[in-house]
Amino acid sequence: MKLTIRALIEKAYNSTASAEGWAQANDIVFDVTVPKEEKHGDFSCNAAMILASKLKTNPRAIAVKLAAKLEEEAIFSSVKVAGAGFINMTLQPLEWVSFLGDIISEKEKFGSVDIGKGRKVMIEFVSANPTGPLHIGHGRGAAVGDALARILEKAGYDTHKEYYINNVGLQMENLGRSTINRAKELLGKPFDEPDYKGEYIKEIAKEYIACKGEDVLELPPAEAVLSASEFTADSILKGIRRDLDDFDVKFDKWFSEESLHLAGAVETTIEKLQADGHIYEKDGALWLSTESAGDEKDRVVRRANGITTYLAADIAYHKDKFDRGFETVVDVWGADHHGYIPRMKATVSALGVDPDRLVVRLVQLVSLKRGGKTVAMTTRGGVFTTLREIIDEVGVDVTRYFFLMRSADSHLDFDVDLAKKHSDENPVFYIQYAHARCANIFVTASEKGVKNISFDELDKSLLNNKDEVRLIRKLSQLPGVVASCAEGFQPHPVTQYLTETAAAFHYFYRHNRVVTDDAPLTQARLKLVEATMITLKNGLALLGISAPTRM
Repeated sequence: MKLTIRALIEKAYNSTASAEGWAQANDIVFDVTVPKEEKHGDFSCNAAMILASKLKTNPRAIAVKLAAKLEEEAIFSSVKVAGAGFINMTLQPLEWVSFLGDIISEKEKFGSVDIGKGRKVMIEFVSANPTGPLHIGHGRGAAVGDALARILEKAGYDTHKEYYINNVGLQMENLGRSTINRAKELLGKPFDEPDYKGEYIKEIAKEYIACKGEDVLELPPAEAVLSASEFTADSILKGIRRDLDDFDVKFDKWFSEESLHLAGAVETTIEKLQADGHIYEKDGALWLSTESAGDEKDRVVRRANGITTYLAADIAYHKDKFDRGFETVVDVWGADHHGYIPRMKATVSALGVDPDRLVVRLVQLVSLKRGGKTVAMTTRGGVFTTLREIIDEVGVDVTRYFFLMRSADSHLDFDVDLAKKHSDENPVFYIQYAHARCANIFVTASEKGVKNISFDELDKSLLNNKDEVRLIRKLSQLPGVVASCAEGFQPHPVTQYLTETAAAFHYFYRHNRVVTDDAPLTQARLKLVEATMITLKNGLALLGISAPTRM
């Protein structure tokens, strides 16, 4: 609808320009927005404000002339000039009703836009180290990355989801030693306090002894650590995969950091950067020049002892991403990686890639609240709430919605008591109940023998009261919400949109009977309910949340 409005405004300008002697301007860049308050109409535009400087004319005078032309269009019931030159436009109710036909015919495709034009985009997210189970912070990153991928797909992008397995380095050695020490403890042997202290290490140590036998602890130290590390990481990764699968998060590829080293990709990347003059030697180490590209200082990629840094592997991984033909790469990171952004942007630039092609979205911490009090957690001490625990307690749908209902870069308080409520206070229940209520209306209509007719047979003039028009207006906004979220790489506005849509439907339902003795009116309102069901279901699908028909 916004495209239609934009075209009419351009037509009005060109028509006025001919009469006023203004220059033709088919490439005017102006905004068509939906006002927050209904009294300002269905759409508002700032074209006159934009044109004022070009035409050296008072913006309100321009707006008055444009409004006069727009009033000639049958699509509008009113066109008014407000303030310094805003043009507020209200559509004829019948124009809104015709939009229902588009929703009903498009069904699951409704909400789709094509701003992506099939361009390839990769979203890498979660990528938790295989050193422990996923906690609720990882869960929020999983929900954000997966919802973003769904939105980008809906916006016309060719999306690819990837998990990067950090399975190289000192952390893996410490993991192996932790399992060995817990195994020794279980067997009553002398042991050192492990680096990883969670109960899960004890459970894995039990499995390790049962699988490998007690003699495995008698292996040479280096061999014992490698054996325990591989076993432990494999066990943890299986749990991570299982948790994400149950959370309805599927990846197209699980990419191992170890594979980069085995293939020689890390060394090859260092050699390329060195040949291109981006790496220099100092104090026996190799340094990447990143300060000149916006980082706070240059970074080591290979230490004096010959061991490459985590950054070196990360550079090789990002080179691999772009080499695979992805036009845009999106990294969803924890907020503690904030300082890593300039560093990675600088390295991407050194690889000869436009750094704007790398988009980073940070996910802030999650605090769990029970009984109004924050639950104490410490990942290092092994005291934290796992993703598995929270989805078992409140369910996948509620968990995903709560993780997504705030901007990813803002702190989230996860209120468990609220999440467990089956009432309108719980936002996801409120939305799902709207969908279930729609489904129940059709059951009632069927029981009463209401004849199902096509949209073309409908008496569209019957849908004209303010509650009906307000609901249709809200339904029509889904494609715009998808486009906006895709352009900003942020999924959370979908939750706000769904809440507003559910509110508009619940209000309509409370004030208007759908199934009545008036057959034509019933049939008309049933089409409105059908379009609402489609919109709610499609919107929830963007978040990976179900749309139940019974609650």
